[in-house]
Amino acid sequence: IYKLYIGHCNGITDVSALGNVRELTIWECPGITDVSALGDVYELRIIDCHNITDVSALGNVHELSLVDCNGITDVSALGNIHALTLEFCDNITDVSALGNIYKLILRSDNITDVSALGNVYELTLDCCSGITDVSALGNVHNLYIAHCNGITDVSALGNVYELTLSCDNSTD
Repeated sequence: IYKLYIGHCNGITDVSALGNVRELTIWECPGITDVSALGDVYELRIIDCHNITDVSALGNVHELSLVDCNGITDVSALGNIHALTLEFCDNITDVSALGNIYKLILRSDNITDVSALGNVYELTLDCCSGITDVSALGNVHNLYIAHCNGITDVSALGNVYELTLSCDNSTD
């Protein structure tokens, strides 16, 4: 199977046979708790699956999106992924291990420290009201900041190649 979408399937609990699927989306499947066999999926999207708690085996996925997965707290094993999206995963607060990711998208009010992300090539911070300091992001190549109302000083971002700001409180 090249591309597979599994959505709203309460009865599915075992996805261990899907490790060779190239593109896999799992959406609102509360019975799925173990995704350790999916580490070789090229593009993996896990959406609204609150019972998944361990994503440490997904470090070899090329492109990973975790959206509204509140059971996940630790993403430290995902630092070598090419493209990572973390959206509204409310219990993820530490992104310090993600500084070598090529493309990183963060949408969460609970992330406050992005100082380790200065080597990310393409970084999106959206709806991250907990972030106040972006001074370490001056070497990011493409930086998009939107709806991050805690950020007031962007003076350290002068070396960013492409900078997009859409913040209510940016003053500098």
